[in-house]
Amino acid sequence: MKILLSILTLGIFSSGALGQFSVGLHGGSNLSQMDFSNNPEYKFTEINYSQGFIGGVVVQFLGEKHAGVQLEINYSQRGWIERDTVDVNNLKIRNKMDYLEIPVLTHINIGGGNFRGLFNLGPYLGYALNRSITVTDENTGNSSTAQYNFNNDKDNRIDFGLLVGGGFEYRLRRGKLSAEARYTIGLGDINKDKVVQSELSQFRIIAVLLRYTYQLGEKN
Repeated sequence: MKILLSILTLGIFSSGALGQFSVGLHGGSNLSQMDFSNNPEYKFTEINYSQGFIGGVVVQFLGEKHAGVQLEINYSQRGWIERDTVDVNNLKIRNKMDYLEIPVLTHINIGGGNFRGLFNLGPYLGYALNRSITVTDENTGNSSTAQYNFNNDKDNRIDFGLLVGGGFEYRLRRGKLSAEARYTIGLGDINKDKVVQSELSQFRIIAVLLRYTYQLGEKN
């Protein structure tokens, strides 16, 4: 958290002295999956991607002509789907988790003119707001959903990791339209209980976002 605040503070001061300050919104789709490692219980279980929404507020500080800092506050729907490949009941279990997510990114735009490439790289910090589990019997089509109650002794609600993204932006008179594809690597571990859970349980997320940011103040 101290590192994130230091990067943000540096971006604010540099933008106020040299560059541009923009705010905006973005939204898109998440494809998320859980990476279970070192757990023999998941050896015969198929883990699939789960689709969800991601969106939020964007604050951008361009301290240099082609580089700056991008802060985001996002609502991110994550999850994963499990299928037991040896279970005759053909059960599908969908885990759904909603996160408040704060990435602090190095933002770089590439090229000149109105149409440019973009590159984002940096850490994020997330907090799990809620979790639900839906069990579906694929033989009958019957399903049931239950809310999961977090246990401080077993669950880590704090998540962190790194994300990298690339895409393009089109500059308007007082703003920018952007499209970006991202890959997120979770470095946290959502499970504390190592007796029945994997040694590491980390998210892997693919996201596609559309963004509009509006520049404040005079154009430099």
